[in-house]
Amino acid sequence: MRFTDKTAVVTGANSGIGRATATRLLSEGGQVLAVDVRHDRTWPDADADQLRTLTLDISATDAADILAHRIETDYGRVDVLANVAGILHIAPFLEVRRADWDRVVAVNLTGTFFLSQAVARIMVNTGTPGRIINVSSVHAVVSEPNAAPYTATKGGIEAMSRTMASELAPHGITVNCVRPGPVRTGMSDPIYTPELERALLDRVPLGIAPPEWIAAAICYFASEDACFTTGACLDVDGGYAMNGALPGLTYA
Repeated sequence: MRFTDKTAVVTGANSGIGRATATRLLSEGGQVLAVDVRHDRTWPDADADQLRTLTLDISATDAADILAHRIETDYGRVDVLANVAGILHIAPFLEVRRADWDRVVAVNLTGTFFLSQAVARIMVNTGTPGRIINVSSVHAVVSEPNAAPYTATKGGIEAMSRTMASELAPHGITVNCVRPGPVRTGMSDPIYTPELERALLDRVPLGIAPPEWIAAAICYFASEDACFTTGACLDVDGGYAMNGALPGLTYA
């Protein structure tokens, strides 16, 4: 039980990778504060001491203060922050509006930054050698046409994480990234048409992942097993980024 006596905050916890991460932490004995802009799914049996929820738009200007107050009131300390919440806006580069850009950046990058700052302050003030895990995307390094704001924020998350890692290391706090490839989630399902799924299966050596496979990597970074790793970005992409094979061509 790697997370017994540990308190974790998971954003985007209502569904997808966030939900799978919170569930994995709970199954390994952790206390979880599940954060999302809405909570419309039931959770498996867990008492109030182990699982609590917070309805919060992480892009709001007061989101970090609200989260910090909740942590300090309910727990007094925090050991793990998994920044999973994110949104995707699909539009050609030439048609992206300022409002679309601002919304994606506000959630994916600004919200992640200031929630991390608030949680890191609590870790420092309580002397907790905490773990912060940020979720990037294979599209931080591989082009995703029609998703320029999303890819920009994911690249930003990786660069930001390295700086956070170097500044927080003297406090014993590690900061790492997980870089998922194609995953079946509520956000991706509307995009994964049969045609796109066939193209992904041709392009990605290991295919499309369930969210639990990404959650396993997040929980590795959240655990003591990763105590000597910081500023890293772990590809959990089924081989997407490394694969230079040409679909349809047979290799002897």
